[in-house]
Amino acid sequence: MYIAIAIAAALLGADRVLKYLSRTGKLRLESKYLRLTHLENRGFFLGLGQKHEKLLRWLPMGVWLLAAVCLLPELGKRVFSAQLGILLVLLGGLSNQFDRLRRGSVTDYLQFPHRRVKKRALVWNLADFMLIGGVVLTVLGLVRELFKK
Repeated sequence: MYIAIAIAAALLGADRVLKYLSRTGKLRLESKYLRLTHLENRGFFLGLGQKHEKLLRWLPMGVWLLAAVCLLPELGKRVFSAQLGILLVLLGGLSNQFDRLRRGSVTDYLQFPHRRVKKRALVWNLADFMLIGGVVLTVLGLVRELFKK
């Protein structure tokens, strides 16, 4: 479990540093496949819900607290992939929630110029990938546990 904690904590630290560098203009890269940039997202995915600022600040915090209360006591009982997945989801969500509470928006900085949705290249951050990867790892770990019994 300590390895999962170390990996998730290192990714959280990297996300916080990259967000800081992005906000201060020190994170710049332009290539064919990756652009490091700066965007403040006041909404959820694709900027949805920007008109509901108070809801966006507090609802995710409530969901995060509920998830932490439900998942953390189970952490030691799970296989490594589920442990890592749970920690990635919780710490990725915590990083983005910290931005929302402190700044009123989430700092995004990773853009894949050739991957577009609705004719827009999306901008992500490492915490977003922690959330997605964490869900996948958690599901895979739980499925593994089911077939192990």
